[in-house]
Formats: sequence, C-alpha cells, structure tokens
Amino acid sequence: MKKVFKVLSVGALALTLAACNSSATPTKDTSKKSDLTLEQVYDKAVERQADIKSVSATMEMSQKTKAGSGDQAMEIAMDSKMEMDVISDPLAAHITGSMTVPDMASEDKKTMDMPIDMYMKKEQGFFMKDPTTESWFKLPSEQFDAILEQTASSANAKEQLEQLKEFIGDFKFEQNDDAYILTLDAKGDKFKELIDSEMQKSMKDLGLEENPLDNITIDKINYVLQIDKETFDTEKMDMNFDLKMKVEDQEISTSTKSVVTYTEFNHLKTIDIPQDIIDNAATTPQ
Repeated sequence: MKKVFKVLSVGALALTLAACNSSATPTKDTSKKSDLTLEQVYDKAVERQADIKSVSATMEMSQKTKAGSGDQAMEIAMDSKMEMDVISDPLAAHITGSMTVPDMASEDKKTMDMPIDMYMKKEQGFFMKDPTTESWFKLPSEQFDAILEQTASSANAKEQLEQLKEFIGDFKFEQNDDAYILTLDAKGDKFKELIDSEMQKSMKDLGLEENPLDNITIDKINYVLQIDKETFDTEKMDMNFDLKMKVEDQEISTSTKSVVTYTEFNHLKTIDIPQDIIDNAATTPQ
C-alpha cells in the first residue's frame, strides 16, 4: 500500500511527528497521568495482541440503508448483538446472539428478531442453527476457511491495529485513569485505499472477482480505540462508517455503527462442538 504520508508537506509531516511524540492529553478528573507517547502505546498494544491466544467479545452493530428517492424511497434498518468466543490457533469460534431485521411480509414496517447460534472449528467445519426449524446445518467446506478467518479477525484487534498504524499521526490521543483513548476521524477518500485493500482480500477469499468499492464513496470513517493502561489490551473498539454506493442508476447510502468490547483474554483452551450437532447437521438449511 502506498504511504499516504508521502503526499504530506514538510510542515504537516513535522506536526504529525510532534503529535506522535507527545503524551496523551488527560481527560477531565484524570489523576494517573502517563507520559508514554502515542507511538509507544500503539506499539505495545500491537505487541500485546501477539500474546493473545483466545478472547471473548461482545459485538453490537446497527446499520441503516437508504435507496431510491421520492415514492420509490426505501429504508432498511438492522441491529444485531453477538457474543463471541474465539481461539486463534487452531482457529475456532462459538457465536450466539440475535439480529433484528425488517419483516418483509408486514405492511406496517414491523421487525422480527432472528436468533443466531453457530460454531466454527478448523478440523470440523462451520455449523449454524436454522431459527425457523431449530435444526442445524453445515456450511459447504469451500466457503468455510474464508468465513472462519474473517470471524477470527473481527474478534481480534491485532489486524485492525496493524492496518491503522499507517495513519497514526491522525489520531487524537487522550487518557483517563484506566485507559488510553485513541480517536481517528476521516472524511472523503483518504482511507479508501486501506478499505479497498481489505475488500479485495475478502472478495478473493470468497472466490469473487468484482470489487464493490469501485462504485463507493466514503463520506465518514471514525474509530475509537480504548487500550488498558496496565496490560495494553485493546478493550474496546468503536467503528462508524458512512458510505454511498452506486448500483446501476440508483444511489444507496449506508450508515454502520459497531462497538466491539473484548474481555476474558487467554481464558479459553478449547471450543467443543456438541457431538449431536456434528452427527445430525444437514448439509443445507432445512
């Protein structure tokens, strides 16, 4: 990836380096002040991630999508909350939760809750519960590896931290008594190359060729990272994205807000899929 800082002027670069070498600004009522710089904190957080073999996480996400205009306008809102246990090597995960989606059969814009329950394990595959029949099915093996990798990445902050370090000079750097708070705001296409790279990787993993970002405009990207002062664990990551996509002659706008809270680092030794699920799962949804 081309370094975005290469296009900065000498003066702007000097300001960036100065910001990286400054300690975090204390928030109100902060009494335990640390003198570590932004780059030192960031490096320690990335280094800490290498030691994390398992983690539990809660992910809350809301997404609003608008398409069309006038009488043809349509808006869809979806909310989800998931609890995740993830082991990194060998990759394994158990995810439970629920998703609130529009009831397309309803004329008064009612919503319905869809429960989520799934297991993923490198040696055994991807098993998901069908909420309509209460039965389990197994995902085809050719799709499993890509989904497992993406799930593990979502529940582990290492990859996100490494990607965002290229923009370290753009972070607002604060601290309270317990944590460092790093905030990154961006508008326009400044970070499109970063997202484009990740999208291309995901599309390749899933065996798809077309990159949807070719027709996407990024209006806003916002990250807030919370890093523990003592352990340098990334305890929380807020991510907000506002995007517009051109599909044929229609513009679709999407606003996504997600909060991932990480807990219970290195507490899991194994994730076991119940044997009755393995024995009775269908190969496709019932």
